[in-house]
Amino acid sequence: MNYLTALILLGLAASPLSSEPLSVSLDLTGRDLTFAKSDAYDFVVLEGATMTNDVGAPSLPVLAVNVVLPQGMRLTEVYCAPKTTEGIAGTYNILPAQPPLPLSSETRPEFVPPDPAVYSSDQDYPGKLAEPAGQSSMSGYNMAQLLVYPLQYRPKSGILTFNTLVTLSLNLEPADLGYLPIGNRSPKTRAAMERDIRALVANPEDVTRFAP
Repeated sequence: MNYLTALILLGLAASPLSSEPLSVSLDLTGRDLTFAKSDAYDFVVLEGATMTNDVGAPSLPVLAVNVVLPQGMRLTEVYCAPKTTEGIAGTYNILPAQPPLPLSSETRPEFVPPDPAVYSSDQDYPGKLAEPAGQSSMSGYNMAQLLVYPLQYRPKSGILTFNTLVTLSLNLEPADLGYLPIGNRSPKTRAAMERDIRALVANPEDVTRFAP
């Protein structure tokens, strides 16, 4: 090995590895969107979603999304770009989120009215479209958990929009994640695990190439 080659290799070893963002498409066109009334307020439910819980702010659907990542990579940022957006006909007065009701409580907590700072604005709420919610190992697969907010609401004008098709761009960096090593697996066991993981993630096409 000559001196110049040794310097190049040393520089590569000392510099952090780079990675292209991982792109994941999320198609919600088949999800049922239903509405209900609660006194003067509207309540909107998206199939498979829970609800935002910022008390006093509009209660809107939020999706928990799993994404399988390459081995040895940590999620640093996530960006969400809407590709297809539908305006929902009508105007809505979305119910503000309320404090959680403990199972042991015998009385309901006092109703929390809409937060004027939020409901007097005509900026999109929640405004953000996606955010990281955690990262963990599942049967040796490197998994990121995201929260995705497909509905956006303009409180002052009562306008709702539904982002039915979005692209998630995940920025990754090499990291020692400290996951426990996995043992030997038979081909049958590996195939069963891959099948289970594919059913859980938004990018099933990546499961085989990101397998431990």
